[in-house]
Amino acid sequence: MKQTKASKEIFILALLLLPMAYLAIIWNTLPATIPTDQSVSELAEGRTAFLLLMIFLFVTNALIYALFRFIPKTEEDSQAVANVEQREFYRIRFIIHTYLALFTCIIIFMVSQARPFAMASWAFVGVGLLIAAIGLYLWKLQLEPNHYVGVRTPWTLQNKEIWRETHRMAGTLWVSAGVVMMIAGFFLSLVTGVFLIFFAAIVLAALPYIYSFRLYNKDKG
Repeated sequence: MKQTKASKEIFILALLLLPMAYLAIIWNTLPATIPTDQSVSELAEGRTAFLLLMIFLFVTNALIYALFRFIPKTEEDSQAVANVEQREFYRIRFIIHTYLALFTCIIIFMVSQARPFAMASWAFVGVGLLIAAIGLYLWKLQLEPNHYVGVRTPWTLQNKEIWRETHRMAGTLWVSAGVVMMIAGFFLSLVTGVFLIFFAAIVLAALPYIYSFRLYNKDKG
């Protein structure tokens, strides 16, 4: 993307780094054990489990930043993309990274206060809610094919109908995955949940790509 808005990128990067900075500042004040809401079993999680959860959230945030910032990078962007699409591009990024920053900071604050709550479960619920919201956005996306926002594959960019059908499919897939993740978060262990979410991320990225390819070849006969 040639015409990068430096001030906007700096603001998004600040949102990306905010939870990391907050955790680094209060790390030494965190309790050695973190009580959960399963008081009957008197369970508690240590700093290692909490750090693993934070790494997962930080990596999720960074991957989303990279997905939006570096993938839509072609020689045609400055001519082919209208101003409204550039505004939508930054608007959705602000919303996503603000949500993740606030959500992660709330979890860190709750842990710092040693308040009993299902730390991992609520983290998975938060990520699942974000995935479902993105899916709903994709399903309702009304923009024309562009190099900034949406499922940008060589085939969706060439054909408006393939663009629309791919976004309907991707939206349904992401909403379904988000709902399943929110429910499963209350039954999965932290390590299992992290690995399954990373696996789901690969599937969520790959299936719309494959689907648009199949639509293109079907259209070509």
